[in-house]
Amino acid sequence: MGKNWGIIIIFISITFVTVVVFQNRKLYTEKFDPVSFQNKYNQSQWVIPNSKHIISDEDLYTYAGYKYINGLNPILINPETPPLGKYLIGLSIVLFKNHRIISLISALLSLAIINHIVFLSTNSFLTSSIAVFLTSINTLFIDQIIHTPQLDIFQLLFFLLFIIFFLIFKMKNNIFFLLFAGFAMGFFISTKFFLASFFIFNAWLLLNYLIGKTHLKKIIFESALLNLIALFTYSYTYIGYFILGGNLRSFLGVQKWIYLFYSNTSIEISKLLGNYLSLIFFNQWKFWSEGYPFIHYKYWTIFWPVVFIVGSFSIYKLFTEKKAKEKKLLILLAAFLIIYNLFLFVTPVYPRYLLLLFVPLNILIAIYIGKIIQTKLIHD
Repeated sequence: MGKNWGIIIIFISITFVTVVVFQNRKLYTEKFDPVSFQNKYNQSQWVIPNSKHIISDEDLYTYAGYKYINGLNPILINPETPPLGKYLIGLSIVLFKNHRIISLISALLSLAIINHIVFLSTNSFLTSSIAVFLTSINTLFIDQIIHTPQLDIFQLLFFLLFIIFFLIFKMKNNIFFLLFAGFAMGFFISTKFFLASFFIFNAWLLLNYLIGKTHLKKIIFESALLNLIALFTYSYTYIGYFILGGNLRSFLGVQKWIYLFYSNTSIEISKLLGNYLSLIFFNQWKFWSEGYPFIHYKYWTIFWPVVFIVGSFSIYKLFTEKKAKEKKLLILLAAFLIIYNLFLFVTPVYPRYLLLLFVPLNILIAIYIGKIIQTKLIHD
């Protein structure tokens, strides 16, 4: 009976996403126009200081991806963000003549991996289908399909790939899956804000190992291997830079420039502490323009605070079970949520940053609800 309900829930999820895509089909059938994007960029604030023609992140990433895939040195346009996500956008232009399809593919793959992660840990198709459903209806997830291409959906995909490979490694003790996890970690840190992503990931790993009471030698070996592969992967995403004459010393200089770019900001972090909580609960968050005004997010729903509260409660309830079979996944997600909440607390946020917060919470809620339903079915 649980499997039948799972099939129905998956069907509803797919239908919902399909309707969203159909309503926005023009986005995915539009042919990429390089001249239009070049004009947008040349008239933007990135070329003309104080320009009134502001280019959006989506258009900036698209133009950069188009130029990268056609051989431009990746440090010449939008160098403050790692190049991998923009290369993927460029690849979408080459393969589909459209810069948005790669985002849709990443979104669908993310849902499939969420299903696999939960099923692998719970052996319940009903539970995995609930996790897929909760993610598919989340407005931040839908936003990645409508306002595209953005980098967050790629980062979500790599985050989920790391989890699935790392879990399989823990279950089968097959080192090849740890290697795959290292590549996924490398892709993750190569998509957005390298230093922030790198420190988030390592703090997450360390906390996961500490909560799981992992032996010190195992922590050192696994962490060292993951970081070695991840840093190699990150460096390799700059292949265009090295082909055009860049060397290791100048590459490190680029990384220093990126660090200085973000560290020299005039944003007063003290005025923005915990800003993400105000966004989640009250749909108002301070933007770091003059006067730090409160603004609202048009896709906020009452489900945001509900998911945050119920997800947090689910962590507590699930950890009180002494022999939960999905313990490895629970520890991994709980460790990430602790670290990511700390990161969001001290970071000037955009609403889309919360995508990586809500997806793990959705998974935890699904596991908790799945257990309640299964217990009721057994008693009935």
